[in-house]
Amino acid sequence: MRVHILGSGSDGNAIVLEGPQQSIIVDAGFGIRELARRMKLVDVAPESVSALIVTHEHADHVRGASASARRWSWPVYATAGTLKTGDRHQAARATRERMSDTGSGMAESGMPISMSIEPSAKGVKKKKIVKHVVASNSDAIIGDFSVRFIKAPHDAREPIALVATLRSTGQRVGIAYDVGHLSERFIKSFANCDMLLLESNHDAQLLRTGPYPWSVKQRVAGPNGHLSNAECALMARECVHRGLRHVVLCHLSQVNNRPEIALRAMRASLRGAGFRGTLQAAPQHSTITLGGAAQMELAL
Repeated sequence: MRVHILGSGSDGNAIVLEGPQQSIIVDAGFGIRELARRMKLVDVAPESVSALIVTHEHADHVRGASASARRWSWPVYATAGTLKTGDRHQAARATRERMSDTGSGMAESGMPISMSIEPSAKGVKKKKIVKHVVASNSDAIIGDFSVRFIKAPHDAREPIALVATLRSTGQRVGIAYDVGHLSERFIKSFANCDMLLLESNHDAQLLRTGPYPWSVKQRVAGPNGHLSNAECALMARECVHRGLRHVVLCHLSQVNNRPEIALRAMRASLRGAGFRGTLQAAPQHSTITLGGAAQMELAL
């Protein structure tokens, strides 16, 4: 199995899980052209994708969902809350107003966007999107993978994290971002993963002293907001086992975090825990690959 992080942060999130025959994509937070460009960079054909899993309905996770699902006939797997759409004009207007008020960092506070408000790409015949409703704490077979959907605490309608297992080898990758707080049960859901992609959104001090309005700071740091570097480090340490090969820090804030700060916190937490894999921070504007020759490594 190869895992391609096409980009992660408040400007867009998308992850490709590549199996021997088929791939699945988790979130489509980039416009269709940018999504196609990034997939080409990691040598994954959109036609090889058997499904799109949407973790929740915020803009940085669904910006290209409708157009890409229609163009490449991707069935969409998401919870009922995520698939539920509101009034398209009201949602679009709210999006424009919030973006103008707070800038691109607003996505970190939970800005909603309906999957239905994005028009199809020019010249593309509008197709019906096949939607599969999944439930939190349930399992589904999707192509080469068995996927466990895990309820996530975040200020969205019905958000999920997930663990995907490649059925032919048993390799497991856990994806947990846009998570407001940790519980023992949530952490245990990611035990025995070969790869962990975990949210390390903000440094607590930078958030406190940063430029966000107080209300936004409260939402980001609140129980339904985003994980701090310290919380991410705690979860990773609890999940360390002999088979853990890769840890990637995702969804770093461009305003309230720095890769070197997040990595330093994680290294300190993992020191003495027996972790012997690779550690890196996922960038917003470029791709990284796990499990292949193109992998970038940052050793502990």
